Amino acid sequence: MNKRRILRMAIGIAAAVIACFVTLVCYVAYANRSAESRAHEFCDAISIGSDISASTARANDGKILWGSKDGYTFYFSGFMFDKAVCEVSVSKEGKVISKKAEMEYD
Repeated sequence: MNKRRILRMAIGIAAAVIACFVTLVCYVAYANRSAESRAHEFCDAISIGSDISASTARANDGKILWGSKDGYTFYFSGFMFDKAVCEVSVSKEGKVISKKAEMEYD
């Protein structure tokens, strides 16, 4: 093999590695941004004073994971262990008192 051919192969391999890395970085950013957007969208649709059962029914219909320890938390998956959450506080009667959406990086 001549030196030019070896150099072209090395450049091609380096370009492929860089392209894979850039693709991974873009996917991570997209997955996390999408999760955060979905969490904000879900939270924005919840009205203060509304009954939480409407939100849990909507979450079940949309196959959104949620839990109800010390309030209600709705989970939106990002990249690997990262997630966005919509946290909702409720009164004893099950009425929404407050809500917030945020991204949690693990």
